[in-house]
Amino acid sequence: MRQVMIVDDERWIRRGLIQSIPWDELGLELAGEAEDGKDAYDMALEKKPDLMFLDMRMPGLDGKQLLALLRRDLPELLTIVVSGYSDFEYTKEAILHNAFDYLLKPVKKEELASVLEKALVRLNEQESLKRKTAVDNRKNGLWSALFQRERSNDAEREAADDGAAERWKPGEEAVVMVAQPDRFCDRYETQLLTDELQSKLMRDKAFYMGGAWDFALTAAPGDAGEIVLSIRSGQPELREHRSLVADVQALLKQSGNSSYSIGISDPVGHVSELPQAYKQAKTSLSAKKLGIACAILYPKRETASGAGQYPRELETKLLLTLQMGSEEAAKSEFGRFYAAVAEDGMTVDDLQRSASLLVHAIEKQLHASQASLEEISGTGPLGYAEIIKARNDAASIRTLFECRIIPAASAYYGATVANQGEKIVREIQKLIEIHYAQPLSLHQIAESRFVNPDYLSRLFKKTTGRNFVDYLADFRIAKSIEFLKDSKHKNYEIAKKVGYEDYRYFSQIFKKKTGMTIGEFRSSRPPTEN
Repeated sequence: MRQVMIVDDERWIRRGLIQSIPWDELGLELAGEAEDGKDAYDMALEKKPDLMFLDMRMPGLDGKQLLALLRRDLPELLTIVVSGYSDFEYTKEAILHNAFDYLLKPVKKEELASVLEKALVRLNEQESLKRKTAVDNRKNGLWSALFQRERSNDAEREAADDGAAERWKPGEEAVVMVAQPDRFCDRYETQLLTDELQSKLMRDKAFYMGGAWDFALTAAPGDAGEIVLSIRSGQPELREHRSLVADVQALLKQSGNSSYSIGISDPVGHVSELPQAYKQAKTSLSAKKLGIACAILYPKRETASGAGQYPRELETKLLLTLQMGSEEAAKSEFGRFYAAVAEDGMTVDDLQRSASLLVHAIEKQLHASQASLEEISGTGPLGYAEIIKARNDAASIRTLFECRIIPAASAYYGATVANQGEKIVREIQKLIEIHYAQPLSLHQIAESRFVNPDYLSRLFKKTTGRNFVDYLADFRIAKSIEFLKDSKHKNYEIAKKVGYEDYRYFSQIFKKKTGMTIGEFRSSRPPTEN
């Protein structure tokens, strides 16, 4: 039975989840409940559940702090964040801390069922990977040290470390090199490249560091085309490393379909430090500047910062344009947004973070319309976040938005605009017909209907072919012409009847719309019979 924990400071939320989960049907069992972060952390360490439902706002340890601890101490635990719509900014923090998925309160049974189904699939995949890795451990010690170590218990880790350490000679140190393709493609021949690189290094070992070194090589899990190389020697020379790395890059480029950049860790003195060295090498790669290929990157002593801040204003314009339902206009607005987040000086990490933030901004907007990215495109925000992390070049991330996310969102909003947009515009037209003599402001109309004024303005023009001000003016002038046909109405009286307190301004608008002054218009009309 899979073990489930539920963490929320509101008892009724916990009760609701417990009653909504089909425990026996899914093979689940309640491991325990907690109402604050500290109790949840202690219970999780004791029970070691498979799945946890977690509220981000709690007393003591909040959700963000708890997620960080769980990620460190229970990396296989799947966490599902449960939060209110108003706490969506909090939920983004959960996403950045690798929560598996999230649900918005009040939790709907169909959404809960969908998330549980995905969670069980992921847990089964993790078990399959664990079994496969157990077999690979006997074949590849580097894989075991990097990707299996955290999944093992203390006794297994100690035995594995002792066995590996016996192969390290006194005074030896190791560096970890991570090779990532500079350009995304749908399929990498990673295993083939790894085998070719293995053969080359075995064949040419004597040409580097006098032959007095050892290496281990493995393909990283996932579909990102990543290859990991560990080099162990008594005196790792930087110059020798550069020569070796350049030859590795040349082979990968020649045999694969992309150039590769390589991140290199600081030297470490024990096998137990290899996972940290691997993370350090990957962090080095995330600091690569966009557009650079075949880079060799070492750990930075200071956190690299991008060339600019996340463009909130451009994001807002893009979201408004998406709501109009025009794919062409949305792609054009996205181009301006993307130019800002992928400009010269930005790093791979900057771009990936900006792209993930935009995905979740689109998801938040869709939620307001009772929709989601998963419903309209088949992939949810967490799925897109994983896809983005596997792409290191600006072109492939842009393609992801322009070929999948933007078209799906535009199609959804296009249907919505056709159904709902026309209705609200017709309501405004009716309002003008009845209250044209009153002061009318599109901004006030938008606020009264809880609609963004810019969005309503664009929607009005798209539906009627004219902006609100021109439409109102045309209607008022048409009404004034009806009054002018009756000679009993004075000009200034007509101006007030159609909503213009300033007669001079009314005269200007009249001439602009009709091409005649009011006097010329009256003269052109036949006399009215008494």
